Amino acid sequence: MRRLFIVIFVLSGFISFGQELSSTDKKAQRYFKEAQSFYVRNRMVDALDKLNSTIKEDDRFFEAYLLQADIYSEIDSTLLQIESLEKAVAIDSNQYPKSFYVLGNAYYSIGLYQKAKVAYQQFLNNNTSGTLFKKAEKRLIDCDFALKMVLDSVVFNAENMGNAINTSDDEYWPSLTIDSETFVFTRLVSLGDVSNEYISRYQEDFFVSQKVDGEWQEAKPMISINTVYNEGAQSISADGKLIFFTACTQSDGYGSCDIYYARNINGVWSHPQNAGAPVNSSSWESQPSISANGELLYFTSNRKGGKGGMDLWRCQLNGFSSQGKPLWGTPQNMGDAINTSGSEMSPFIHPDGKTLYFSSDTWMGMGGMDIFYSRMINDSTWGQPTNLGYPINTYHDEQGLIVDASGKNAYYSSNRSDLNGLDLYRFDLYEDAQPATVSYIKGRVIDGKSLRPLNARVELVDIEKGAIATQTESSLDDGEFLMCLSLGKEYAFNVSCEGYLFFSENFSLTKVRSAEDPFVMDISLNPLEVGSSTVLRNIFYQSGSFEILNSSKSELSKLIGFLNDNPSVKIEIEGHTDNVGSVEYNDELSENRAKSVFLYLIDSGIPENRLSYKGYGMSLPFTSNDTATGRSQNRRTEFRVVSLD
Repeated sequence: MRRLFIVIFVLSGFISFGQELSSTDKKAQRYFKEAQSFYVRNRMVDALDKLNSTIKEDDRFFEAYLLQADIYSEIDSTLLQIESLEKAVAIDSNQYPKSFYVLGNAYYSIGLYQKAKVAYQQFLNNNTSGTLFKKAEKRLIDCDFALKMVLDSVVFNAENMGNAINTSDDEYWPSLTIDSETFVFTRLVSLGDVSNEYISRYQEDFFVSQKVDGEWQEAKPMISINTVYNEGAQSISADGKLIFFTACTQSDGYGSCDIYYARNINGVWSHPQNAGAPVNSSSWESQPSISANGELLYFTSNRKGGKGGMDLWRCQLNGFSSQGKPLWGTPQNMGDAINTSGSEMSPFIHPDGKTLYFSSDTWMGMGGMDIFYSRMINDSTWGQPTNLGYPINTYHDEQGLIVDASGKNAYYSSNRSDLNGLDLYRFDLYEDAQPATVSYIKGRVIDGKSLRPLNARVELVDIEKGAIATQTESSLDDGEFLMCLSLGKEYAFNVSCEGYLFFSENFSLTKVRSAEDPFVMDISLNPLEVGSSTVLRNIFYQSGSFEILNSSKSELSKLIGFLNDNPSVKIEIEGHTDNVGSVEYNDELSENRAKSVFLYLIDSGIPENRLSYKGYGMSLPFTSNDTATGRSQNRRTEFRVVSLD
């Protein structure tokens, strides 16, 4: 609620209880003073009734219209506020020029930008300096920007997500797994009649819907996470196994609102826990967004060290302790490229890791909170935010937008229908605002002999950087896992589990691939026993040579780690080729390549008596040599367990 005219007029001496009023009608003056008395006691209905009597006695009572407008502003009746202000300035356009500034704000707040421009200009014509003068000048620029946005509107066609998701209650704040098959959102659930006026009639809870055969199923409450308190503003991880959310006024809270988390372990959600310091502080923390690789948490906070009201921050998540607690780095403010002297909120980091969507009330927009996007220039610098455009943004507050892995489908909440309040919608995001497309790996890890599911460690290594890009675990109950793949890179993929040989694969995504074309695979891990072998898909050589390339280091490190973890294991390094060239050539090449790996392991501290090597040439093809893909798979390095003594 805003007492604009009490601030602007009463405290400034324009409408004081003792001042000379514009009306000389004694009865009208008495009604007006009674209205003032009701107003300061917050009895708005009585104040409006007295003002109506005032105006009935004297319909040119300037101050009565101003106070009437102030009351309408407080009760959020903008159209009635505008009507009262228009009548006031029509009576006297010179006595209180600040009226034009407030009228401009009212026009601007409902998207009447051209009328707002006229009102602001009239205010500026009668003032030459001051705080409001500077604000009015800025608002003129804002109006021109908004008018241009309307003229250059973007393609936008929102589609209601249907009865499986939306109800007569409010639904908002969507989140989505990387495969777009699990949809989590917040619903404001009605609790029915509540006799105690101090108890809310509504409860914020999480609901989840699964996509089956392309259709969203009826959303179900997340019973294991929902409590008798409000939970909202959630972010589910790419694999659907970790959720961060906001809860306020909790007994274990650090401040008014904190970020909490729960983990899905073996198909069961853990009891929600406070995410702890330094993510949470004595200030307000909310609206988390977890990156697809699970390494960064973006969130909103008004903590010390910010640029304005609410700022966007991010914090490194370095895994979880043995007690299941998150291990955090130092929170970092997103800086001047994102944050302003106003408020920035509702961050969403796309799975590409380089496109950030957020809301701001200060970057140039349509009024209120608008949605913007910014792209990462390098690992620490963000580009100038871009307004998502009209009619995605309007004079209303827009927040809580997410975009799927393909970069084409966006989801947000809107009250486009007066019948259902806030509903969730999907729309096609126009090309310029789309992030980079990402893909994903979805699979299942099983024992190669018993076929039972395994709880295995799954790693994706950026070969160029030689660093883990993301990691997860397969579920013990079904062996399933899911992880994001950013396109345009080459990855080493490893799956390991105690008592088994690790699995190795290579994903070269330097060529175009779509999110609709993910990698889906069943992975059988060979038990650690004599005769078991595995292919090392990420050991590379110069073409026609046995010189090991630097891009092989992550795979060789994996092999060294395996041998160090299993000191009784002895292995044979095997070299294999395709059928291009003579038998003698391929025998020699495969022998030399196997020897290169053998020598690398010895140089890395592995005892020579645990190693041997042999070249098999083209004699043991993995698959047919009739295709380029087949020949590529046949050019490989393997290791085989020869002893467990």
